[in-house]
Amino acid sequence: MFRNPHVRLVPVVEAYTGVLDDADLGPIGEPRWDAYCRERIVAAGLPAPVAAHPWLVPAVELRGAGLARLVLASAFADEPDEPDDAALPDRLRDPATRQDALEEVPALSGGYVLETREGRCLALPGCCGDLGDLDEWRTALRHDDPAPATLWIGHPWLLVSGDGSVLTLSGPVEDGAASAPMVARIARNALTEAVAAADREVERFAGHLRAVCADLVGAEAAPPVASALIG
Repeated sequence: MFRNPHVRLVPVVEAYTGVLDDADLGPIGEPRWDAYCRERIVAAGLPAPVAAHPWLVPAVELRGAGLARLVLASAFADEPDEPDDAALPDRLRDPATRQDALEEVPALSGGYVLETREGRCLALPGCCGDLGDLDEWRTALRHDDPAPATLWIGHPWLLVSGDGSVLTLSGPVEDGAASAPMVARIARNALTEAVAAADREVERFAGHLRAVCADLVGAEAAPPVASALIG
């Protein structure tokens, strides 16, 4: 269990799709698989993954051609359902079809790595997490009940309970579990600062996304598409 008031929330994006091959390197988590992921991601011009996970990269370091490649592979790679249908980027460029097309833009997979100030990982985002989950962390900040509440970070998720100035995080859990091993006891004001810092990093990343999306779908569509990609 971690007891220390100083934590960080690092916004991360999954850099798996469109970069890594289906190499037969044994089960995910083996050292050679992790090394392969890190090598391929860096070779693709993307930032090095965080220490705690082999294909989660710091969002704020993504930009330019590397980010464009990731967006294309993650959000725009699917072919139209019908041969005569316009591709999603084309429908986003067209004001007449843009609103409906925005509903099809998926959020980039990722979320937030909770770590100590020294860089020790306390929790990773789960499957189906994205950068829009910062709202879940904001909600957790307001929780002031000893009874645990869900802190959605993807699945499996965390539980948060509150006691005055201290928040207790437990997990990860799934399938409606009401209790779990304790992850950390964190000062509420320290987590508040971590959420605010993460929010600033996400806004910087949003600027990088808008610049890339302007090239992919046009300047007018770039802001709403970037927002959809963040989640």
